[in-house]
Amino acid sequence: MQALFADMEQPLPPALASWLQDRNSLTLRLKTQCRRFEVKLLGEWRGPADEDGPGWRLGDALWHREVLLLLDGVPWVYALTEVPLATFAAGDIDFQGLGDRPLGELLFTNDALNRGKLLITRHDRHSRAGELAMELGQAYHHPLWGRSRHFTLSGRPLRVNEIFLPAAETALGGA
Repeated sequence: MQALFADMEQPLPPALASWLQDRNSLTLRLKTQCRRFEVKLLGEWRGPADEDGPGWRLGDALWHREVLLLLDGVPWVYALTEVPLATFAAGDIDFQGLGDRPLGELLFTNDALNRGKLLITRHDRHSRAGELAMELGQAYHHPLWGRSRHFTLSGRPLRVNEIFLPAAETALGGA
């Protein structure tokens, strides 16, 4: 994922602090900020893990889902979900059938889900989120902030990474 884990000596941006630390569904909170919420599917694929994760090792086979969360047509959040194939195959959630539906709504309404630790992350220009922000024409001069959360679904791991794009920070009163 190429995340730089946040140095807690560096304060969180005031516009994003409560969003980054909120332990509830980001999808539900984002919906309160707009008239039209959309999920734009960028891609889904099976491939090797590029780092160790909760319940997997570097190189283990994962299913990946990459999306943008748009508020009134503006991309606010880049999200990457990483699911080991054992979790993927368990059938608790039809990951491949999500299409343009938000995963967050399904995760937070599933009784078999346990929420794990929430990590605050920073992402530089060379990360996927940084490159995507530039492709979208969202210029920025400091690292992007995000959060990464491990979940277990019926005892099987997965991870959701959510990175706020520059448009979100600007709209919330930041940079």
